[in-house]
Amino acid sequence: MSTTTQADTTTKAADFLEPRSQDWSEYRRRALDEGAKYLAEVDGILDTVRAGRHLSEQDGRVPDATVAAMISTGLFRAFTPLQYGGLEMDPASFFEGIMRIAEADSAAAWIAGQLNVHSFEIALMDKKMQEEFWGESPDTRASSSYAPVGKYIAVENGYRLNGTWTFSSGVDHAQWVILGGGDRNFVVPLHDVAIDHGSWDVQGLKGTGSKSVTLKDVFVPDYRTHLLVDTYNDANPGWEVNNRPLYWVSFLGLFNSTPANTAIGTATGGIETFIEQSRVRLTRQGTGAPAAQNPFLHLKVAEARTRVRTVKDRHLNNWRELFDVACRGQEASALERMRVRFEAADSIAASFESFTEIWPIAGAAASSSSNPLQQTMRDLMAARNHGSAGKELAAGQYVKELFGLPPAPFSDFGTLSYYK
Repeated sequence: MSTTTQADTTTKAADFLEPRSQDWSEYRRRALDEGAKYLAEVDGILDTVRAGRHLSEQDGRVPDATVAAMISTGLFRAFTPLQYGGLEMDPASFFEGIMRIAEADSAAAWIAGQLNVHSFEIALMDKKMQEEFWGESPDTRASSSYAPVGKYIAVENGYRLNGTWTFSSGVDHAQWVILGGGDRNFVVPLHDVAIDHGSWDVQGLKGTGSKSVTLKDVFVPDYRTHLLVDTYNDANPGWEVNNRPLYWVSFLGLFNSTPANTAIGTATGGIETFIEQSRVRLTRQGTGAPAAQNPFLHLKVAEARTRVRTVKDRHLNNWRELFDVACRGQEASALERMRVRFEAADSIAASFESFTEIWPIAGAAASSSSNPLQQTMRDLMAARNHGSAGKELAAGQYVKELFGLPPAPFSDFGTLSYYK
């Protein structure tokens, strides 16, 4: 069990903060270049992703061919450290790629975002953990289940875990799984867990395969744990080898912003599909005139399309600015982090609400299981219920900071997004 004292943490934090005075402009240029290359590669796989969408829905897991295509773009190396063959690209480029994938298949985008963002957390952990994780491939992936629903006890040199953790998105395509314990997270190789393939029975985001995993008396050594307070105290062990701007941005901010990419991309694709269907659809009441001539439809489409484009631009610009702040060796204020957190949650809500506004004029055919609009509606409903979409909680954190009120206790898992 860790015996790090507050004095040790303070000293370590002071050492870690020293490199921020360097000139990181070349690092920034390289990260943006990698992001641009990745986006070009993503555009080249969208037909493959789109072709697998029905299989994601049918099988409750993203097809292997889709995952292989995403691997080929460098997606799963986006946040892998350079020394392990990673790209360390800027977060906004990564997010935009996920949005584009979501237009083709929501489930593929969801697991792409979730599986990859965990690499960022691994990069903040002990060097030994990183070497194990990326020792064989820079594309190594971890799923997660952060809610502390299982049990752990401290033992010599580590912990023993027992119990069932739920909703581990993309676990079928992972080699590791990160499990929440409240004040710390545990990283466990997939061969130490049992996946319950019958536990995933849902109607929205079906292809994410967010299944339960069960552990029975599994030992997790100290170095495979992430003590969350280390992030809050600027004392991440991983900074000993990854003390660079990408890893100075907020991990929890990044994690909570990731689902918004899928929601925005899904809504974008859904609205464009609605437009294409409306070009040829005839109204079944009255004169049978083309649906595209309906002035009520005009207003709804204009509002939905504009609202989603607005939150997309805001979301990407927020992360461009956060990365630029890090590359200047600075740290975003708590108020800025809370604003971005709220606006990410708001983006999910706006994406869902924009699509629901056009749903009543989509026509009876939209309810057919074979109609992509029907799946879009269900996927957005599921995204809106994710913890990161908690617009109401995020608003409370944001406004408390705005008024100088104390945040919720750190021990409250539901409020961890307040911290770094």
